[in-house]
Amino acid sequence: MANKPYPLKRSSSFREVALKARKKRLSVWLTLQMMPSGDSNNYYGVTASRKVASSVTRNKLKRWVRNCVRNEVWPEKYKEYIFVFVFKPQAEAV
Repeated sequence: MANKPYPLKRSSSFREVALKARKKRLSVWLTLQMMPSGDSNNYYGVTASRKVASSVTRNKLKRWVRNCVRNEVWPEKYKEYIFVFVFKPQAEAV
């Protein structure tokens, strides 16, 4: 079983991941940024713009991701990675 994931806390860590990480668009409103960490631990972070929804909804999204990340069994190929979940406002239908 993998090590427990640690949360990212510093804005400099989030900036580094945003600049260097591989980005994967999971849906219109969710992007996953991932890059190898320098040590043997997994790290995760969650960001949500104020444009996403009310603060209650943003905090529910963050709690949901934290819960999923903590309970997840990490596949072997994703050990020693940093993950940042970026929630974006959903595109308006034209």
